[in-house]
Amino acid sequence: MGVQLLTAQELFSNGASCGCPEVSLRDTIWVSDNLGAGVGTNTWSCEHVYVLTEQVFVNSSDTLTIEPGTVVLGMSGEGRQSFFVPSNNAVGGIASVNYEVYPGALIVSRGAFLVAEGTPDCPIQFSFLGDPLDGSVGVDVQGKWGGLVLCGGGAINTLYLQGIDQPSQTGGVGTGEDRAEGVVDLSGQNRHVYGGNTLPLSSSGRLKYLSLRHGSTNLGWNNVLNGNETDLLQLAGCGEGTTLDYIELIASADDGLHILGGTPDVRHVVSAFHAEDAFESDQGWQGTGQWLFGLQDTALAHPTNPPNDTFLWLMHGDDFEENNVDFTYEPYTSPWMSNLTLLSNGGAHAVGVQSLPAGDWLNSVVHGVSESGIECRHMYSCDGFPAITPAGMSGGYGILRIMNWRIQGTAESAQDVTPGSYRGLYPNAIGLALPGILADSNNVIESIVLDPTFAIADGVIHDGLDPRPFSGLTVSSHYQDLGEGLEEVTYHGAFQPGSEPWFEGWSALSDWGLFVGQSEEIGCTYAYACNYNPQAMEDDGSCDFTSCAGCTSPWACNYQFDAILDDGSCERESCVGCTSLLACNYDAEATQDDGTCSFEACMGCTYSDAVNYDAAASIDDGSCTFPAPTTCTGDLNGDDMVSTLDLLDFLSVYGEACE
Repeated sequence: MGVQLLTAQELFSNGASCGCPEVSLRDTIWVSDNLGAGVGTNTWSCEHVYVLTEQVFVNSSDTLTIEPGTVVLGMSGEGRQSFFVPSNNAVGGIASVNYEVYPGALIVSRGAFLVAEGTPDCPIQFSFLGDPLDGSVGVDVQGKWGGLVLCGGGAINTLYLQGIDQPSQTGGVGTGEDRAEGVVDLSGQNRHVYGGNTLPLSSSGRLKYLSLRHGSTNLGWNNVLNGNETDLLQLAGCGEGTTLDYIELIASADDGLHILGGTPDVRHVVSAFHAEDAFESDQGWQGTGQWLFGLQDTALAHPTNPPNDTFLWLMHGDDFEENNVDFTYEPYTSPWMSNLTLLSNGGAHAVGVQSLPAGDWLNSVVHGVSESGIECRHMYSCDGFPAITPAGMSGGYGILRIMNWRIQGTAESAQDVTPGSYRGLYPNAIGLALPGILADSNNVIESIVLDPTFAIADGVIHDGLDPRPFSGLTVSSHYQDLGEGLEEVTYHGAFQPGSEPWFEGWSALSDWGLFVGQSEEIGCTYAYACNYNPQAMEDDGSCDFTSCAGCTSPWACNYQFDAILDDGSCERESCVGCTSLLACNYDAEATQDDGTCSFEACMGCTYSDAVNYDAAASIDDGSCTFPAPTTCTGDLNGDDMVSTLDLLDFLSVYGEACE
């Protein structure tokens, strides 16, 4: 059943609808890092507005709880200075950015825990100081604060921090460490270090019904153009049990969601209108993901580290650009994924495959690309193309399985779009094999989205979309082996046909009018129920199977003409008999003829003036006889003459009394 929609005032103010005061009536709590002590174990409530004045940490062993309806705002940085240092190779230079006061951000350190679970009518909101939270800030406003970072102690596949001569196998597979991108721990405690495989089963947090908007901090990029940037939400080496469900990410100056290693699970995430990627994954992520919606507007997609491309999903096996890759790639980036919907309005490719990613990615939808759904890079032997190429074919590893996707271009590019394209050193020698590889896994060109087009002007959505597929039952059982933790559904993409999109009713995108489709009527969908609604596409559990139940057989004694469902009560004993009005044994009470009608026993002459009249007969058999009529009056002896003999007969009985 769909979520009850909030009005603009309810959504952006979190007012009376969820028991919180309106934002304008709340007092402000200015949150600092407390000279390295962080926020401690604490609870933030919707009674206040919390302003992050700098990069604020939740230190190891501390737990921060953010209650439903709470608003957290980040300050912009102060004293920004940019530096560019030429590198010693031909690739380029190294750019870095320093601040006197870094933009406000919230960083959950390794060993700490964040509980930020809103509700459908009371979501938690993160934005920047200056956002009035009334919906007036457009989707083109990016990079105004630092974002949210969760660091965990899971496994990642980068080298150990202390030196590139110590591969992760020194401490065991996956024991490499790294530092969260875009973060500087000025206290010197390295609270932004993650990985190490020391806490692989530990959760870094639970996030639900959470909206993060207008963030990300750029601290420059290295000599191979890998940005040192926060994202709106960064999951860095988070362990098992770290969960995201119903998360909204809008207008990042870098990526919306970046998953670096670990085993977090993500569900129902909408990531839209970013400068770079809607989603990025690397460093050995082995979690799961389902029902993820990426939306790209090419006018807003301008990466801070050009000329890099922007994708809706960038798949990395490792963080090769940092030059600290462990070339055994253990653990592989190999999540179980299903039901992605990735929509663009003319981007070249929806998915970028680089640096040997792995995993199973199934039953997804791409629409609005100008060249291909999936671009595989092939600049070295452990790159994207070898990952997707079957083992034994052109040096392929066969560890990345992209299966059963539906891909479509824009109206202008539809005739030229292919499922996959090759970017590498050998386009003519082996690059031509990619389309066949993808086709063998049932990735085909087909349009199945109801209304994938949208329009934005001055940051305002002027024309929304309907991201749902035309119909369900498009995924066969062959592509339903989704791995533990994923739900088997029979439709492509992130949205169930006919049902209200899951971002409706609680997200800013919902209130901004992103969805313009009509949700089908909700009701009883069982065709044989008493209250079956043929217009309903989603069952609401109201089906009634008793009020219209009875005997539906016309031949039964207890037939009910208004019964729809037969309840098995039909019987023919109480009303059987002879139903023929002409039968000797006609039964006026019988409604079902039992074949016993008799027509012989009661037959005879039924005319009372007949010679052979039978008073017991009820059916005349045509046997009646009548005395012959006479025309000779007085012929008493019947000799056809009136004579003395007739007179003598009369006189012989004269005077007798007649009985």
